[in-house]
Amino acid sequence: MELAVKPFGDKVLPPFQLADQKRRNDALAKIARCLMSFALGCAAYTGSPASFAQTAATNPVLAGKLLFNADCAACHQKSGAGGIHFGNSVSADLRAPGLEAIYRGSDALILRAILQAKDETGAPLNPPMPAWAGRLSTQQAAAIIAYLHTLKAS
Repeated sequence: MELAVKPFGDKVLPPFQLADQKRRNDALAKIARCLMSFALGCAAYTGSPASFAQTAATNPVLAGKLLFNADCAACHQKSGAGGIHFGNSVSADLRAPGLEAIYRGSDALILRAILQAKDETGAPLNPPMPAWAGRLSTQQAAAIIAYLHTLKAS
């Protein structure tokens, strides 16, 4: 899926540029949530932090699935297969065994990728992957990781 605007025939307008990375990441996260809600008919988790903590404690995979569908599936697909094009970037395949191989089996490195948008070496991930710190808690990101471990490439 290419995100390009073609209001004048075959001419493609360049994607808009925002002044700073945080504003850009926030805008992309909002776009991703909007696209996901239209494409999948899901709503972002809106329960209280206490109810999320209870769900995460009793069933972290379910809590992670709810968050993944709300915040990640628009770019990485509901299956986690990724492959969606955003200009020159392609969303990552988050299914096993590839995810574990890239991040050397380290949930701490996957957590850093989610919260800080850093790859396995500490370099920035390709845009439009936002840093989710401040929007997702460590517990929420850990629940997403628990869910990611259930996704398998076919």
